[in-house]
Amino acid sequence: MRTLFITGIASVLTAVSANAQSPPVFNGRLYRSVAEWETTSPFSSDDRARVPASLRSRFEAFVRCRARFRTGLPRPTSFFATAALNRQQTLERALACLFEAPGIAAAATEYTQRARILYEWEGLASSPIEEAQYAEEYIAGNPDSPFVPYLYLFVAERWRYAFEYFVQSGNKPGIAASAEKYRDFIARARGADAFVRLVADDSDGMPFLAVNVGIHARDR
Repeated sequence: MRTLFITGIASVLTAVSANAQSPPVFNGRLYRSVAEWETTSPFSSDDRARVPASLRSRFEAFVRCRARFRTGLPRPTSFFATAALNRQQTLERALACLFEAPGIAAAATEYTQRARILYEWEGLASSPIEEAQYAEEYIAGNPDSPFVPYLYLFVAERWRYAFEYFVQSGNKPGIAASAEKYRDFIARARGADAFVRLVADDSDGMPFLAVNVGIHARDR
């Protein structure tokens, strides 16, 4: 009887511990607030409580920054630059608002101006890969940049897009290579920064990003 009691208590404690360690459930809203250009807030009044106590002040700072964000990018002068602007501003806002440091907004603008951001992907795996490769080169050359934790996630996300396009086209070598890159960079993002980890977990929890191909890159 005593053994059963102790076993029952251990089971309860294990369940409580598992619940305490499980990531907050935003159902993609936190990820999309970073990765998509939308000016309205996707957050509810309950979301602050979903965030671990140690990260709540940072979450609140991110929400405030996102709400008042103003781009520093110059006004585009061509059709293609205009078409890419929202994608560029999305990246600029993510870099400016996920991190707190002197001059971070200006640095975010500078990085975004140089980054490879295409105005249209046309469903081609090569398009997100091209964007990922620029970020990977930047990371390699600037390992101490404050942007590196998010750029890990940016690269992972781009390779996951590529994975879905590869699955859609039946490109088996592409499927294998993109899945491996995704797993590598999502792990780096999770290990590099606690708040970026929340965003990474929210992204990873989404069943797909662009095309519902019925399989997740982490499972290949």
